[in-house]
Amino acid sequence: MKAKRIRKLENTLDGLYEHLKSIRKETITDLGNKDALHVIDFHANNWIDIIGWISSNYNREEQMNIVIFQFHRLFKEIYWLQFLFHNGNYPMVYRNLRYILELIFQAYYIDSKYPDLSLDEQIEKTKEMEETIYGWNLVKSVLCEILNSNEQSIRSNFKPLWDHLNKYIHPSAKQMDIVATEDFSSLVTDSFNENIAIDVLRTTNEIFDTVNMIIFKKFSRIKELSLKYKFINEWEEYLPNTMKIIRE
Repeated sequence: MKAKRIRKLENTLDGLYEHLKSIRKETITDLGNKDALHVIDFHANNWIDIIGWISSNYNREEQMNIVIFQFHRLFKEIYWLQFLFHNGNYPMVYRNLRYILELIFQAYYIDSKYPDLSLDEQIEKTKEMEETIYGWNLVKSVLCEILNSNEQSIRSNFKPLWDHLNKYIHPSAKQMDIVATEDFSSLVTDSFNENIAIDVLRTTNEIFDTVNMIIFKKFSRIKELSLKYKFINEWEEYLPNTMKIIRE
């Protein structure tokens, strides 16, 4: 009887989410395989290779820091970004992208301030600082350091990306108007929208470009390996800021 009840519940849940299959099919059909699978094919594969490069060039002790610890968490995030993208939940993709950005930037900030602390101690430090520096101030501070640039330049080049993410973070009439203008039905249900989907892909590239900048700044010995990467041409296209760090 228990197995029968479980099957019945699973069938109910399958029916509840049945419409997502049609959104996924429309995404693949309209965007094509390359763009439809770009998040997992490009960013997840990059993550796998970067992890491998770090493992082969740094000993275990050198890897025991908060930057690589948080970077390890990103594969699961990429996996879910692809799922949300396929099913037309674009606002959730934007929200997760901001989470990813702050996660890695916070890790780099802590590691740069307290490089000699153990991983556990660095994690404890995040509890102390997360109420004093966060959001754009955190992002700006880290970007100024890794790019050796002034605040005005950082604001000009990166603040628009930050503001774009924030449109989907805080509930407001302005945010609702933005969504309704592009696809009114998406206010109440998930649906495919080509313009928004393309913007999501562009924004995802920009976020992981900044994330990878940090990783290559922290683990500079992997730069040589990356320049021999067989997909380096795609990095030139999708990760231009990362390439600048690699070529320093």
